[in-house]
Amino acid sequence: MTTLSSLCPTIGALGLILGSLAAQSNAIPGSDINVFAVDSPSYYGRVGSAYPGGTAGFAIGHSMGNCGTVHIPWSGFSGGLLIDNHVKIAFLLARESDGRMVQISGKSFCKHSRTAFNFSGASPCSPCQTTGPSAHFRIGCHDIYSAGFNSSWGILGPTTEIDPWLGTWNPMGSYFDIGDPAQANYPQPADRSQSLVTTGFTPVKNRLAVSEKDLVVPGSTFYGQNQVVIIGEPVGNRGNNQISRGMNFTWNGTGWGVSMTGAAVHGSVLTRWTGATWDLAGNGTDDGRFLVAVKVTGPVDGMWHYEYAVHNLDNHRGGASLRIPLCDDARLTNLGFHDIDDNSLNDWTTSRSGGELQFQAGIDNPLDWNTFYNFYFDSDAAPVAGTVLVDQARIGPGALSVTIPSTVPGLLGTQYLGAGCGSPAPRIEATGVPSSPNPSYGLELTGSPNASVLLAFATQAGSAPLGACTLWLDEPSLLATALVSNDAAGDFAFTLPIPPGLLPTELAVQAFELDVSGFPASLLAASNGLLIRAASTGCP
Repeated sequence: MTTLSSLCPTIGALGLILGSLAAQSNAIPGSDINVFAVDSPSYYGRVGSAYPGGTAGFAIGHSMGNCGTVHIPWSGFSGGLLIDNHVKIAFLLARESDGRMVQISGKSFCKHSRTAFNFSGASPCSPCQTTGPSAHFRIGCHDIYSAGFNSSWGILGPTTEIDPWLGTWNPMGSYFDIGDPAQANYPQPADRSQSLVTTGFTPVKNRLAVSEKDLVVPGSTFYGQNQVVIIGEPVGNRGNNQISRGMNFTWNGTGWGVSMTGAAVHGSVLTRWTGATWDLAGNGTDDGRFLVAVKVTGPVDGMWHYEYAVHNLDNHRGGASLRIPLCDDARLTNLGFHDIDDNSLNDWTTSRSGGELQFQAGIDNPLDWNTFYNFYFDSDAAPVAGTVLVDQARIGPGALSVTIPSTVPGLLGTQYLGAGCGSPAPRIEATGVPSSPNPSYGLELTGSPNASVLLAFATQAGSAPLGACTLWLDEPSLLATALVSNDAAGDFAFTLPIPPGLLPTELAVQAFELDVSGFPASLLAASNGLLIRAASTGCP
């Protein structure tokens, strides 16, 4: 399978090209904000049960510069009232372990940065234009924010109030305007005044809140990510709006130590997922993008394991479902889902129809901006290049669905015909894909130790009673048989090399455990049936 490292340059360039073709309606040419560092993490306390059963609160700092060709308007107030004329910064924490990358922070609040400091000095955007319009982030200048600045309750508001595609926010009736808890007689007090009072807030409220159990998983790698949103930045300039860096967490007996490690990397944190490939797409010029990362392993016992993670990069309408094409006759097991809370009542549900596997959003749990969710399953359909669909969660401009290139279970080269019989029933599975050529394609048989086994092949599949078993071979087309012996563990493996230039060919196979001590031999057990679709493509 193509690796992430080999695909990143190609896909990254493609993303920039596509982005430049799909400018949002309020695009301001020359706007380009660059988040070039993520650092200075801090721990603020914990709530809940004794370690490791509580929730810990963190924040991370960042640095950003104006690498564009225009000054960026920047002010939080006008005439003492809140206005939408400033930068917004979102945060998340992720963990990679056991082959999966998950978001472990909840839906933390977004920082509304209300003042530009316009530092000069070395940065990716320098030189800084030290003179220029007031209340603007000037060309070439940069700002530096510590975790302490990014964690201040008075400037943290819900990400759900922001349109990340346009970069806009409505201060009227906002979290800062109404307060927490809301002022009495809301909505009458909505007047764009800063009314938020933070007295009594816990150390984790509105910050990067993480369940401690997510920090003690053995063999984990952690990442912190920052993302900046500004009004009207063309999507083609957003490749430097997200940045992630490795993190370490250490419990010291009373609290958490936290530090950064390694280099910072631009892009979704999912692009750092070991062994994964990824791609992204948006809803035309009308709404933002989703990134889909996928990792496929196997086959094990004839089944591939599929791991998907979908990151809402800047789509305002959110995701309501993930639809993955799947062959009608493919097996499907071990379906799973992971989101950012512990509420099983809002988990996404699964269904299968019309050649699709569908994951559908739970109640009040769309895939919103600055979050990513996980979807996984096993299937005997092999991975091929294809597309997946993310349906939009809310009414708004643009199409109902976003189509994203990805890897999908779209080749049923070895088809399961039906179950075997016996106690236990033998099992026969493929070890790969019968593509042409594939000199290492083969079958594995698992059954009784040291059993005598008749392997039978036919040019067509069938379904006929065989005592208490089922014969999955078409008797008139029986092609060949061979008597073999399982080893002491009950296993037998052999290759069926697929030559180059082979035309599509079908071959049914089934194994029978026999008692050969007498004559004629008697049937003890039969395996499942398989139909090998050599040199085939796609679904049956």
